[in-house]
Amino acid sequence: MYDKVSCIFRDLEWMNVSSPLNLEQLKGKVVVLDFFTYCCINCLHILPDLAALENQFTIQDGVVVIGVHSAKFENEKISANILSAILRYNIDHPVMNDDEATLWNELMIQCWPTLVVLSPSGYILQFYVGEGHRKRLLEFVNVCTSFYRDKGLLSKHDIPLDLEKHKRDNFSLKFPGKICVSGKNIVVSDTGHNRVLVLSKDGVVQHCIGGKERGFKNGTFTQCRFDSPQGVVMKENVIYLADTENHAIRKIDLQKQEVTTIAGNGKQGNDKFGGGIGIEQELSSPWDLVIGPSPDGQTDSVLYIAMAGTHQIWVYFLIDVKWYKGKEYKQGSCVRFAGSGNEENRNNNYPEKAAFAQPSGLTLGNTPEGSFLFVADSESSTVRSVALKDGAVKHVVGGERDPMNLFAYGDKDGTGIDAKLQHPLGVAWVADSGSILVADSYNHKLKLVDISKKQCTTVWGSDGEVTLNEPGGLSVDSKQGLSYIADTNNHSIRILRIQDKVMSQLPVIFPSDTVDSLTIKLSDILKPGKEPEKNETISVAPGSEVKVNLLLSLPVGGHVNDEAPSKWTAVMQESSCDGAGNPIFSQTGTIQETSPQHLFSWKMPDLSSSGRLFLYLKAKVFYCDESKACKMKEKVFMQELNVESSGASKEMQFKFPV
Repeated sequence: MYDKVSCIFRDLEWMNVSSPLNLEQLKGKVVVLDFFTYCCINCLHILPDLAALENQFTIQDGVVVIGVHSAKFENEKISANILSAILRYNIDHPVMNDDEATLWNELMIQCWPTLVVLSPSGYILQFYVGEGHRKRLLEFVNVCTSFYRDKGLLSKHDIPLDLEKHKRDNFSLKFPGKICVSGKNIVVSDTGHNRVLVLSKDGVVQHCIGGKERGFKNGTFTQCRFDSPQGVVMKENVIYLADTENHAIRKIDLQKQEVTTIAGNGKQGNDKFGGGIGIEQELSSPWDLVIGPSPDGQTDSVLYIAMAGTHQIWVYFLIDVKWYKGKEYKQGSCVRFAGSGNEENRNNNYPEKAAFAQPSGLTLGNTPEGSFLFVADSESSTVRSVALKDGAVKHVVGGERDPMNLFAYGDKDGTGIDAKLQHPLGVAWVADSGSILVADSYNHKLKLVDISKKQCTTVWGSDGEVTLNEPGGLSVDSKQGLSYIADTNNHSIRILRIQDKVMSQLPVIFPSDTVDSLTIKLSDILKPGKEPEKNETISVAPGSEVKVNLLLSLPVGGHVNDEAPSKWTAVMQESSCDGAGNPIFSQTGTIQETSPQHLFSWKMPDLSSSGRLFLYLKAKVFYCDESKACKMKEKVFMQELNVESSGASKEMQFKFPV
């Protein structure tokens, strides 16, 4: 095989290496070629399989994985966009840009993803088509390495790896995927950092939830972990999150400062029907979320889910609901709503007979014809609608009439199928005009679709002062006439003034007392020379719950300044500030005007050593007095706790007169 492709290898552009790999560098290696295109959800699903392979067999063991990027969309042929995908999806092996499908055609590859295993001398040993082959792949490579090692044909030599992730600057955001505006809050899925940020309208970070490393863990905002989170939607003090690569739906409670899992179990499932309760129900790459009504008229009762991995629309019931055809579901049930599970662009009056192709964006809209769920169906390059009254799936714009043709993409304004999109990922309802704003991601544009006319028009293109780069998410603030855009590959949040089409950038500001979600240290609270106000020591029982409340007293006629970040920060550790103990708990949150206000609750550990804990709490309040003069006051408290069997559950009160 190497004799056939030597010139192909030499002529293609390589990434994640300091120089193109040649045949001499690959001789003596079992090579696994991964033919992929970065838009493809099935290709993303096998990346953990390749990571498992690379963890079990190193380059020195004689195994090399090479990604062969063979694009579906024109936008994916551009090397800069492939580099962004390499960073976004944590690809740590060499990748070549097979932009004209030269190697693809030479090896007669038929679909994405396809794995090709080559012998140390370049002969084709095995093909694996599609996903779900991890066990067979690992077993086969293990047999190959044992066989060729015994023959003396494996080599331990290295290759010139030069990973892109080591060359990039740090950003406040890294590949933000989705965004949601709710009241005074902006919620951003900071996908590349595996965390969620809650911002003020000025871009000041109010909450930083999760850590930069990937994981699947519930707990406090500093303890919890996500994996490439995408869709976010907020209702009151609760955020629902599509934790995409964990194949789960997470619930973020801002009041309790707690993250829990409400559906999915961290492993990819293949169920295309559902009906399970909570974490018993397996999911597959949920990509976007929206909250809406049920057929029985209960508002905000259903969490609609774009299940990209199975090419369907699912629902999670927030309360007990009477569903279609009189079927009743209990709170916490999760079930298929529309889509057969086949990857097609098929419309049908019967939702279970319709088919989607990697639905990636959702929004709800009310029209004279009724309420609809609008879907950015990325792989068919269309926008589709699902009627909430009966689940009928209809075409809106993009694509073509043949349901099997998923290559009907382009960049063209027009009506219905005459309009062309390229892998749209986001949609947002614009209530004032009865239109949908579309993130036409691979065209790097925003387009507006008039629902009544099915007319699609570009509202922001590449000729503006700001050039978008694969925008992934949208949210519209109807009261302000603004659209907030997750400009994914530019690592930015943009704001579009819809009426006059003026674009600006939202800064993301981490205040000095806001700590990136990994660790809050005691030095972030205590200032040299300033002693905290000490409360009387209390005794608490191991395993009991401690509730922490703040008693805020404002001057007569005063109020908390909503335009400034009033925050609290807490650290719990096993020794006082003079000791060397490390924090065992840390948390931060926003101070409200209500008093008393519950800040957080914490379960006491069973300490085997000192039996003493110290809680440090810093409160900073920005407020305006009766004369409208705005001021700031900060205070630090310290509470000593003795953890002993004779103790009990406690409710701590910290008095803060300003």
